[in-house]
Amino acid sequence: MVNNYELIHNNIVINGAFFKDDCFGSFFITTPTLDTLEIGKSISLKVSGNIVTTYAKRENTYDVYKINREKGFMYVFAKKANVEDFEVNYLSFVDLSLYSNFELFTGGDVLDSLASICKLPSGNYVVGSVQDYISAIEDLKLKYPDKEEFYRGHYYYKYNFVPSLYRNMNYAKNEDYMYMDFKSQFYNELNNKKYIEILTTMQHYKMPTRLLDTTSNPLVALFMACEKPINYKTNKYGIGEVIVMNEDRNQIKYSDSNSVTLLSSLAVIETKYKQELYEKFMLSIEKNDKSIYQNTNAYKRFVAEVKNELPSFDESFFSPKVLLKPIHVKVGMINERILAQSGNFVLFGLCNYDTNEYEMLNTIAKERIFIVHRDYIIKQLELLNIHEGTMYPDKDHMSHVIVKGYNK
Repeated sequence: MVNNYELIHNNIVINGAFFKDDCFGSFFITTPTLDTLEIGKSISLKVSGNIVTTYAKRENTYDVYKINREKGFMYVFAKKANVEDFEVNYLSFVDLSLYSNFELFTGGDVLDSLASICKLPSGNYVVGSVQDYISAIEDLKLKYPDKEEFYRGHYYYKYNFVPSLYRNMNYAKNEDYMYMDFKSQFYNELNNKKYIEILTTMQHYKMPTRLLDTTSNPLVALFMACEKPINYKTNKYGIGEVIVMNEDRNQIKYSDSNSVTLLSSLAVIETKYKQELYEKFMLSIEKNDKSIYQNTNAYKRFVAEVKNELPSFDESFFSPKVLLKPIHVKVGMINERILAQSGNFVLFGLCNYDTNEYEMLNTIAKERIFIVHRDYIIKQLELLNIHEGTMYPDKDHMSHVIVKGYNK
């Protein structure tokens, strides 16, 4: 299988390879060279065998980037969305893992080049410093001037964007048992708490819940994307991610909102009823007929649970879509960690417990910033007093920070 290609442009020949990733996009990347290619901001490519040639037409157009390197320049040709796929052999991060023997360049070279570009043709960003990250955040703020931003940072860019409850269907199918077990263990503390308050407490102590942590502070999200070791749970290059979610302010809920009560009450309802609710709700939306669910035992069970906390619940205003779409929730600063992390949540609704499908869950508009050079960014964040001790303000984490400071 041929992976090495030769780019020919104005009688200059440079080695290169095609690279592709579902999240980053498709590229042709050259090895470092001292030759200066006289190319504009875009060019068309043609492939024959292992020879890549350029021509000035409007089809198969690539954006062209010239990246400075110690040994010369690397040229990156970034595919636009409307470019057809060539019959070529693409490399991926699987081929360019930590122990890759590919001779032209490493995955690190690829990531360095993409971070130099910063904003990819796909609209996603790749950043390798706090400065570039802030620039990306500012750019997105201009894109959505009238919306409120929430941020989610995690250590691996292919992380599944669902709460911990839905990453393991054994958890999802036993949600009501876990909820009641937790509440019974801390009954004196939690007996008079609302559903959402108990869920946030469970989340704080790392119980699987239907909550997904977010923050209103972009630097906190950046820390979360960088705090794990580079090869944590994977033997690949450590690529973190910050997801930027933009929401209309009138769609943001607070912990005492009725819709929050409706969604959080699902935690104590038996799985068989939640599955029935999901099926009946989906059918009623399709047929525009509320009677499909109104007389079911599952719906009666749901209403009874809601009225435990919300006695004035008026069913005439209820729409089943409320239980199918995730919402952003601003919670009170109920503990030191939420305060330190400017914490909020996305509260998720029903899923299909039989098939593990989330037909209407993934509805939150989001932008993606991929994070590389995470060790360097962590050091930069420490200069800004953003570190393990300030993010997790408990004695264990602060002790670790103090000892670490004297071990340098």
